[in-house]
Amino acid sequence: MTSPAPTKPSAGDAKHAAFAAWNLHSDSARYGVLLTPWAVETAADGAPMISARATGQRAELAMRQFASPRAAGSLSDPFASYEQHPQIDYSEPGRVVCTWRMDGVGVRLWATDIATAPAPTPLVMPARVAPLPSGRLPYRRSARTNTTKEN
Repeated sequence: MTSPAPTKPSAGDAKHAAFAAWNLHSDSARYGVLLTPWAVETAADGAPMISARATGQRAELAMRQFASPRAAGSLSDPFASYEQHPQIDYSEPGRVVCTWRMDGVGVRLWATDIATAPAPTPLVMPARVAPLPSGRLPYRRSARTNTTKEN
C-alpha cells in the first residue's frame, strides 16, 4: 500500500484555517474588530502568504490578545500544530502586524498603528455673538393681579 503524496498547502485552506483561528482565539467580537478580504501574496522565501487588515478602534488590542502566550507549550495550546506561533511586529512604521506560519503558508494580519496615526484636527467653534435684546418682557403681562375667587 502506498501512502499519498504530500500535497502543497493551498492559500484557500490557509484562509479558512486562519479565519477560524482568529474567530476562535481572539476576542474580535468584543473589541468590534473585522477582517477585510484576504489577499494572496508571495513571501520573500517564495512560500505563499495570505494577508488581511484588521479594522476597528481596538484592532491592535485584539491582535495582542490573540498573540499572547496564554497557553504556549501546554496540552491546550491552540497553536501547537503551527510552525510559528503568532507574533506582534512593530517594525513597519504606521502598522502593527501579527504574523504566524501554518502548514507552510505565512499568515499576516495588520492594522494601522493608532499611536502613530495623525490625530484628527478639532473643529473650531465660531465665536459666540452676544444676543440682541428682544422686545419681549421676561415676565408674562397677562398675570392676574386679582386673586379673589368669584363664585
